[in-house]
Amino acid sequence: MKSHALFLRISICTLGIGVCGEVMSADIFRSESPNGVVRYASQALDETYRIYMRDDASHVVAKPSRQLVAATPRSRRNEASVSQLLETLSKKHAVDPTLVRAIIDVESNANPNAVSNKGATGMMQLMPATAAMYGVTELTDPAQNIEAGILHLKYLLALHHGNLALVLAAYNAGEGAVARNSGRIPPYRETMLYVPAVLARLQIYRNRSTP
Repeated sequence: MKSHALFLRISICTLGIGVCGEVMSADIFRSESPNGVVRYASQALDETYRIYMRDDASHVVAKPSRQLVAATPRSRRNEASVSQLLETLSKKHAVDPTLVRAIIDVESNANPNAVSNKGATGMMQLMPATAAMYGVTELTDPAQNIEAGILHLKYLLALHHGNLALVLAAYNAGEGAVARNSGRIPPYRETMLYVPAVLARLQIYRNRSTP
């Protein structure tokens, strides 16, 4: 399946992180070959690589996920507030806060008023039906949005036995899409870009927290 071939090419070495060597940069670069093979790296390895996500987490150059409207810059005050909120809620529900932070970065750049062209809303880009499952009454309220997103993430982590690639695929495309593809990453371009983007951001945060 093309999605598997593409995903397998996104290795730890390609990202420039972990056991394959010291992180050279926390920026993420992306390259796509004419035959559709997508690669990510922590530096521009050749002329085909373009900046994809900057390390300061305040500017997303190209989003792999839904197109957003009403995007606004992140202020230091807002970022501190969001950080404290997600730490508290993640601890409450026993979910890795760095994973939640990575999802928020890629989904909305921490904009509580972000709305996608498909109707996903808020920091964790919840669809109305998903939000309703967790009792959300105001999708743009950061506390409600983040907590519902964390609860949904926790559900998906249990459903997929901690397999982060499938959890993220289900978060992006829906658990039904993963099930219809025999428990594999759905062959959707958006999802195939979304999964490695979140994993790359997650690794950056984990590297920062490592002494």
